[in-house]
Amino acid sequence: MIEYRLFFNNTPATREQLDLVEEITVEQAVDMAWEARLQVPVGTDAQGQWTGETEALFAEFTPVRIELRVAESGFVPLIDGPIVEIERDRQTEPGQSMITVVVQDDSVWLNREDRIFRFDEQLDHEIAEELFDIPQIASTEIETTPAPTSSTEIAVVQRGTAMQLLRSLAQRQGLHAYVLPGSSPGESIGCFKRFTTEPGNLPTLTLTGPERNLASFSPRDDAQRPTRVTTYALSLLDKTVTQRTSDFASLDRLGPEDPFADEASTAAQILPPRFGDGVDLDQAVAAEAERASYASEVTGMVLGHYYRGVLVPYQVVTVKGVDDRRSGNYLIAQVTHSLSRTEYSQSFTLRRNARSEGAGSNFADLAGAIF
Repeated sequence: MIEYRLFFNNTPATREQLDLVEEITVEQAVDMAWEARLQVPVGTDAQGQWTGETEALFAEFTPVRIELRVAESGFVPLIDGPIVEIERDRQTEPGQSMITVVVQDDSVWLNREDRIFRFDEQLDHEIAEELFDIPQIASTEIETTPAPTSSTEIAVVQRGTAMQLLRSLAQRQGLHAYVLPGSSPGESIGCFKRFTTEPGNLPTLTLTGPERNLASFSPRDDAQRPTRVTTYALSLLDKTVTQRTSDFASLDRLGPEDPFADEASTAAQILPPRFGDGVDLDQAVAAEAERASYASEVTGMVLGHYYRGVLVPYQVVTVKGVDDRRSGNYLIAQVTHSLSRTEYSQSFTLRRNARSEGAGSNFADLAGAIF
């Protein structure tokens, strides 16, 4: 059984307000603002006046929250943030006219003011704590970042929005900056942390067998992504050059084996000096190598109501019922939730930076097994 709840201005929607909404689509993706689209039918009355638009309810920047429950699990928040756009579609045929209410998560509030930022002698996680300090964000989950390799004075100067600066700082540290809906309306969570590799409490995705709950599972492997990363730094004090190179063994993987068959076949990259003296060199090369390590990507869709969970990006889910190489844990990178009065569907994109045991067999081994 599928249930959903709507909140307008942090207040539960009434039955009349729920009946206004025909369809809901929520797009969620890592490293991007989440967006919901609410389809509301409109029409004309006997006097030819358009009805169905509740201006006060759908006023710009009104907070909207959507929660969903599947089976016996608790409600899962899909989005919490302001109305940022209203799209109107007028048709001459009865029942075809719609307005679309567009909602984005509370990271919107961090992305509205373009300014010049300057932070002196502050580590990146300290800057993140300061930038996330806005009324719409009730709490934060921020990982501590190391001090730069250089012993010179550090300063961060950047033109842009707070969200752009947060993502720039996160990128160089191998972290991710984003905003999640909190446990209660109007209490979003500011996050500045790395991807997890540990599965949570989501049900397993299964492609074959009696517990099948997947309608499709389409993997793609990019052999060019895994990369050995090197960077250099020149000390202005003693003119010495410091070099750091990434180590595949130190990366957090989602499985027991590397995503490549031979380390010698991986690409090589030299980092440009865009970070200056503001970052630890070991952290910089590890961040870029970790980002490039996600060589496997899967698109798919769950099978109707057979999947008893709600997929959400940044979580890890276990996949079974596929071949030995691809069964295992995956990072949820993108989810589209589509909800109507009668149906609910989830399509997804998963990513992985590892292979499971048994993945080392090559084509020759396979041919020998067949013939």
